[in-house]
Amino acid sequence: MRKILGWILCGVLLAGCAPVPGADSAPATAQTAATAETAAPAVTATPEEALSTALGAVKTRRLTVVLNGCIAYEVDSAGGSLKTAIAAADLVVYLAGDFVPDDLPGETAAWHDGLEAEDQATMDANWPKVYTCARDICEDPAAQQGLLDDAGVTADFGAMDLAGVPEQLDAMNEVLAHGET
Repeated sequence: MRKILGWILCGVLLAGCAPVPGADSAPATAQTAATAETAAPAVTATPEEALSTALGAVKTRRLTVVLNGCIAYEVDSAGGSLKTAIAAADLVVYLAGDFVPDDLPGETAAWHDGLEAEDQATMDANWPKVYTCARDICEDPAAQQGLLDDAGVTADFGAMDLAGVPEQLDAMNEVLAHGET
């Protein structure tokens, strides 16, 4: 899986090196070349640094997608408990995976701070139930199976390593619950 991801990320990085369609192919004059050199310093990132930066962007994007699932509904709407179970399950699957940012609380706070006021209010209303459901899934996946089946969740939580997930959930809760526990 990591090898495939590495190839994909390399392809994305190399795609950025392709010439822009319709770009002027005339040679640069000495004056424009000198201006270009002073305007844009040379990039000295190693391939490892570039890959790390790209991987960090992927991790942030995946976190954004998962957290957006927590505001895609209103908790007190029809089917709210099933939608909460789906959001919680997605969060647990994400946190049990390899793409969690190193600064999960900081990335979570940045995501929340970037929301519009209405979406922040939705998250504030939805988060306590999402958090509780996610914790319940981690503590006893078999006990949550009925709810997860009703919600259409097919992930096999019994086969996942969920050991570090509750700690990550607590770190996110510190940010999203605004100090409430």
